[in-house]
Amino acid sequence: MEKLCFGDGEKIGVFDGGNVSLYESESILRYREYAESRVKNDEWKFGGEGARFRGDYDLYNARRQEKVSASVNGVAWQDGKVVYSFTVNDSSGVYRKDIADKKAREEHILSTSDEEILSLSSAGDLLAVTVRRDGVTSSVGTLDGNTSELKTLTEGDARDADPCFSPRDPNVLYFGSAGVGRNAHGEFTGSYAPATICALDLNTMQISEVAGEKKFALVKPKFSQNGDLYYIKRPNRPEKNGNVFVDILLFPFRILKAIFGFLQAFVAIFGHTSLTSQTEGGENPARGRKTDAGKLWLDGALFDADREYKRNAKKQKGDAGFIPMSWKLVKRTPQGEETVKCGVCDFALCKDGGAYCTNGRHIFYVKDGVSRKIADTEKCLCLATESVAEAPAEVFAL
Repeated sequence: MEKLCFGDGEKIGVFDGGNVSLYESESILRYREYAESRVKNDEWKFGGEGARFRGDYDLYNARRQEKVSASVNGVAWQDGKVVYSFTVNDSSGVYRKDIADKKAREEHILSTSDEEILSLSSAGDLLAVTVRRDGVTSSVGTLDGNTSELKTLTEGDARDADPCFSPRDPNVLYFGSAGVGRNAHGEFTGSYAPATICALDLNTMQISEVAGEKKFALVKPKFSQNGDLYYIKRPNRPEKNGNVFVDILLFPFRILKAIFGFLQAFVAIFGHTSLTSQTEGGENPARGRKTDAGKLWLDGALFDADREYKRNAKKQKGDAGFIPMSWKLVKRTPQGEETVKCGVCDFALCKDGGAYCTNGRHIFYVKDGVSRKIADTEKCLCLATESVAEAPAEVFAL
């Protein structure tokens, strides 16, 4: 089987066709070590009754309890090495790891605190990347793996993400694009327009729409060896499971909520302010990446990962993930759409016509309608195989 790399929380995983190996991110480890050493080095300054009297102890205690939030955002292959992007607290970076040489140090490609590098897709030395500079909008761009030159190729009030190079023409990038939903005051509403698949010609910088639907978001486009278009298709709005008894019980609460909403709108219109302040616990990712417990922002969608996992566990014994089953890996051909697998958040195509895909907790290999689990993970949201062979031009007539 084809070699696979994937992100597992803040670690990098590699499947060699038979076994799974996990590797630490040296950059994340160094950050953790620095955070711990900073607390230890400052301990003498804030110890004793004098520090308590001055109030310094509270500052020290807050620093000591500060959490390091880290994750691997994207993975790709380059010359047999794994390139990965990561975020740790307020900084982001891209490094290259030689998995064949355990003693080799990771190669630094890019470090930044001004933007966040998310997805990766390779074509030789050039990487197609998603660049996010705030919590709402993002752009697609390219990153040179040798010179570290980062170029942003799209702009505007949209979530452009998950670019990949065309296997037919390396000067064409395919990506998903979704307009940002805003209210009359320009504030992010917490949702996006349905994502469409677009093609960007790097020679002319012209963008054209390849596929789109009114009620569904189409994200993470990739082309197979024979030119079939694959992508993840999901409802643009979260599914709601109604319950008449629960609705009756919640009726008074919803009346109060409606009154509060009216008052908030009244204050916003005539007072030019907000009745309440946005906090990190809200559903606006522009205010921070934290959400309510169990909820997860992924590909511009907010869903309750804990609830989805419990729901999926009732139907899938031992292989359940936390991705909604309404998120489908789809293959599109001139004859129409074909669902490959449900409950998928990312996938990687293989040269033999199969595909690896993940439901957040497990990785599967799917081919000819047969799905086989090949790895268990803690939190896998990205994966990649080595580049798919070039396809003949005539198979791209969608």
